[in-house]
Amino acid sequence: MIDLDPACLRAFLTVTDEGGFTRAAEKLNRTQSAVSMQIRRLEEALDTRLFEDRKRATLTAAGERILEHARRMVALNDEMLGRAKGLDISGRVRIGAPDDYVSFFLPSMLRRLAVTHPQVEVEVRCNMSVDLIVAVDRGHLDLALVTRLPGFDGGTTVRHEPLIWVAADEKLLARRPLPLALFSPGCPFRHAALERLDSAALPYRIAYESPSIASITAAVSEGLAIAALAQISVQPSMQVLNAPDVLPALPVVEIVLYGPRNIASPAAQAVKLSVMEALASGKSDIPG
Repeated sequence: MIDLDPACLRAFLTVTDEGGFTRAAEKLNRTQSAVSMQIRRLEEALDTRLFEDRKRATLTAAGERILEHARRMVALNDEMLGRAKGLDISGRVRIGAPDDYVSFFLPSMLRRLAVTHPQVEVEVRCNMSVDLIVAVDRGHLDLALVTRLPGFDGGTTVRHEPLIWVAADEKLLARRPLPLALFSPGCPFRHAALERLDSAALPYRIAYESPSIASITAAVSEGLAIAALAQISVQPSMQVLNAPDVLPALPVVEIVLYGPRNIASPAAQAVKLSVMEALASGKSDIPG
């Protein structure tokens, strides 16, 4: 059994985050040759090459696969050292998410965080994905859990979630135009639903529109409209519409954790790891 050296993992992460060996060496207060040697030791231990282009610090497929695992191992190493010295991570972290993600993903993350880092305070802000990305870029948020938008390649994909058609009753499928309950403009769920309906030349009307999941689910549950929701948002009062001969199939969306490339705050790093672990587990807080 080969044991991985946390110092080598830290060097790997720093080269990746800083975008090069020179800047990584400066940040680690080591020589560039020392950092290169640590990377070689890690590659030998893993028996694989981690960087496709060492000059540009672009990762190979193997490097991409181990990246987040390396972050967890280094974070656990630092946490263990801190706890052994009687210390704990503390601080306030601002995280944003659309309200449907807040309802169904963040509770399990917050429970994990309360156990692992009870002194970390979390401030949650709800908004649409497009606005949350801007808020992170402007420094108004530390992290955001968002849906990947067209043309947006930032962040780390933490989950794939199917979009599905739902209604209170299948009878709504016979109505023309189809009555829809949609999130406000800018929402990728809305864009996907309208794009597929337009491609299928299926007439529709937007009967209800809101940025809030509560408003959308209320309209659906009362039998007033059909909606395109993430699978995790389906309520017991809703019926999944399996009617491929009527409704076009909807895509699977990527849920992304977005933040600055270099997260300096230990508290923000702890929240990031808790979110990734909560979503990677595939478990949510949906009854049944």
